[in-house]
Amino acid sequence: MSTNYSLLFYLKKPKNYVNGAKPIYMRITIDGSVCEISTGKSCEPIRWNSKANRSKGNTEEVKTLNSYLEMLNLKVAALHLEILKMGEIPTIELLKSKITGKTESQRTLLSVLRDHNHKMESLLGNGFRENTLKGYRTTYSHLENYITKQFSTADIELHKIDHSFVVGYEYYLRSEKGCSDISAAKYMKHLRKIINLSLAHEWITSNPFKFYKTHAKPKEKSYLNRNELTRIESKKLNILRLQNVRDIFVFCCYTGLSYADVSKL
Repeated sequence: MSTNYSLLFYLKKPKNYVNGAKPIYMRITIDGSVCEISTGKSCEPIRWNSKANRSKGNTEEVKTLNSYLEMLNLKVAALHLEILKMGEIPTIELLKSKITGKTESQRTLLSVLRDHNHKMESLLGNGFRENTLKGYRTTYSHLENYITKQFSTADIELHKIDHSFVVGYEYYLRSEKGCSDISAAKYMKHLRKIINLSLAHEWITSNPFKFYKTHAKPKEKSYLNRNELTRIESKKLNILRLQNVRDIFVFCCYTGLSYADVSKL
């Protein structure tokens, strides 16, 4: 698995900085995703070579600092290679966790979606409708089945979701589930919302939807003209239920109210 990986060292300007040494940070980039980590060292700006990403000079202090930075460079490169050898996706989040030594459990897609649905359920009638919740529950079921079928696991960590996961899920919806353009677009929209939620919480830093393009074509809407509406109004109906349905429909045409709004009256 090939990835675009780079690392550089730079001086980061502290807040309310006036003068003196600046902390040295390393900026790691993997396939466009970036993270910045402090090296714990500092350097005077006048002694920093921005092209070489090292301190200038021949003193023992400078040699020690540059040796330390080179050691960090080699360590991070080795960790990146280790991830590749293990067959894992070398995301910026995974590499950062290995560098910092943080071993907290990674958030997973279905756990985040499950929490989202629980919160939505508690807000039914207060911003959310039952049909909306039903749609997200169906999304959960589709994702659960897709993950099991494609990855032979019960769930997937957020940082492992990439562009191939997104396009693969859309293909699964269309081929395995037989979803129409509109249905597939709806379920993809649900997944995108969970990804955006994860980005907002900084559980992930790269967006797998960045290069995704929907295949759904805009649905052309047809409208009744005045004559057609008049014919519906004047149509004689012998069944009271149909009369009520017709009257409500005509009411919606004149007021612009949606079916969902009228159903609450």
